[in-house]
Amino acid sequence: MNYLYVCNTSSDFISKVNLNEFKEEKRIFLKSGNANDRIGPHGICLNDKKIITANNYNNSISILDMEKGVEEGNCYIGVHCNDVVVFGKNAYIICGDLNNLVVFDLEQREIITQIPCGSLPHSICLNKERKLLLISNMEDDSITLIDCVNNENIKNIRVGEYPTKAVFTVDGQYAVICESNIGADFRGSIALMSLKNYKIINRITVGNSPVDMFCNERFCFVSNFGDGTISIVDINCYKENRNIIVGGMPRGIIKYGDSIYIGDNYNNLLIKVNITNESKKYIPIGGEPTGMILI
Repeated sequence: MNYLYVCNTSSDFISKVNLNEFKEEKRIFLKSGNANDRIGPHGICLNDKKIITANNYNNSISILDMEKGVEEGNCYIGVHCNDVVVFGKNAYIICGDLNNLVVFDLEQREIITQIPCGSLPHSICLNKERKLLLISNMEDDSITLIDCVNNENIKNIRVGEYPTKAVFTVDGQYAVICESNIGADFRGSIALMSLKNYKIINRITVGNSPVDMFCNERFCFVSNFGDGTISIVDINCYKENRNIIVGGMPRGIIKYGDSIYIGDNYNNLLIKVNITNESKKYIPIGGEPTGMILI
């Protein structure tokens, strides 16, 4: 894993960033049937040697060949595709304006079924071992659990306001939920929920309007869109360890090695922050860097 692929939502291309040299090596431009259409790549996932993006503006997914560095296909899915994961031969795509999870057969290139979830689904996470999907629904303050085997909605659970992201802990026993409180005067929080009884066991206050996060065994790294900071949260001790000022409007976030990589939506930059000494490096990237994946 020494490359970072970044969705640039307002620029309609994917940046391939060499992390060893911290430079943008290639841009993979996405196309539409109509040359004037905006595409808006927002969510991203890996499927074997392919990359799949969920596209906000032209309601599709794009399939990219990593080795050739080109888009090989674009498939219509539904209104406002926000995020995507792959399980088996199927892609699971959340459509923000349909309030549905769309199951798409990647071999036959056709929609199999649609599963209702909450209102305005924004992120999706897969637990392969438990064959479970976890969806954050911003508009009705809920998360949804989906069974990948039967493609059934297991449960909708009420959480804090405007959850922008929800992920499984590494051991699969808990869900970590980014409760953004977007538009409120008070700060957002990271909630930990037991998947045994679906109860919130703790909440940790972070920055203003947290929108994205990356979790490992011990820490959760949170991008606070509203105040230009990154929160480092100890999810075992239930506390914010540090708050690092990076500026701009931090959105997508991921950790690799001893550094955190953050997409700044305001300045259209990719920021590299050394966790130990908090030194920072910046490179220009496309407009509104959002979804990221390490390869």
